[in-house]
Amino acid sequence: MSGVRFFGQFLIDCGEVDASHVREALNLMDRENASIAEIAVKLGFMSDVDVKRVNAEQRNRDMPCGDLAVDMGLLSSEQLVEVLQRQRSRRLPIGQALVSQGCIELDRLGVLLDEFKADQAQFDTSSVSLPDGLANRRVTQYVLDLLPRYMLRVGGIRAKVGEIRAFEDVPEFGEVRVSVPMKGARGVDVAIAADLAFSEALAVASSGLDPRDLDQEMVADGVGEFLNVLCGNAGSLAAREGHRLELGAPDYEAELCDGWTVDLAVGVGRAAMVLSTY
Repeated sequence: MSGVRFFGQFLIDCGEVDASHVREALNLMDRENASIAEIAVKLGFMSDVDVKRVNAEQRNRDMPCGDLAVDMGLLSSEQLVEVLQRQRSRRLPIGQALVSQGCIELDRLGVLLDEFKADQAQFDTSSVSLPDGLANRRVTQYVLDLLPRYMLRVGGIRAKVGEIRAFEDVPEFGEVRVSVPMKGARGVDVAIAADLAFSEALAVASSGLDPRDLDQEMVADGVGEFLNVLCGNAGSLAAREGHRLELGAPDYEAELCDGWTVDLAVGVGRAAMVLSTY
C-alpha cells in the first residue's frame, strides 16, 4: 500500500522524473503562481498592511484569505471575483510545469494523473478515520481536519494527512520535536516531529525572518507557534460541542514514546504528527 504523497513525489517514486526536475518545477510554480494577496496588491485593491492584517487574523479564524479580506472590509466581493478569475487563468500546476521543462510528454501527463489519483484515492476522504483510542477525542478530528489549511495559511506549506498507525518509534527525520498538550477529560497531546528543512520553512513563515537569521531555538519556536494556532482553533471548535480543553505551553524537547503516528505529505522537507492521550 502506498503512502500519502504529492504528485511530484509520486513521479519520483515511479521513476518518471528526478528530484531535481521536481525542484525546478516547484521553483517555476513559485514564480508563476501568485497568491490571492499578491494579485490583490498588484491590482491596487489591497495594501501590504492590509495583507498583514488578514494573515494575522487567519491564525484565529478558519476562513480563506479572500473571504476573510471581504469580511474585514478590506476587499469588495466584486474585487475578490476578479482576483480569483485572474488567479485561475494563470495557475500553473506541477504537471504542466514539468511538461514545459521537457521532463514529461504532454500526452503522458493525463495517464500519470489518472494513476496518481487512483494511488491516492484512499487519502482523499474529507475526514480521517480515527483509531479506537482516539475516536472519543473529538478535538483530534478537528486537529487533523484543520492541519492542511493552517499549514498552508501559517507556513505556506502544502500538506496532506495520511495513515494513522500505532506509534513505534520517533521518525528518523525527527530532528525537531515539539508538542502542545490539550488538557481535559478528552484531551490529547499533539506533537510534530520534523526535519530541519520543514521546521525552518515553518519558522521563516511564522517570524518573517531571513533563514540565515534563525537559530535552533527560533526554529523550534516556529513549530511551536504553528501548533499553538492549530490546537487553539481545534480547541475552539471542540468547545462549541461542550468539550472544554486547556491549551498548555509547548514542549520544545518532546519525548515521544507512545500513542499514534500520523503520516504527513508536506511540500517542504519531511514531517509527521504524533498524538497521545493522558
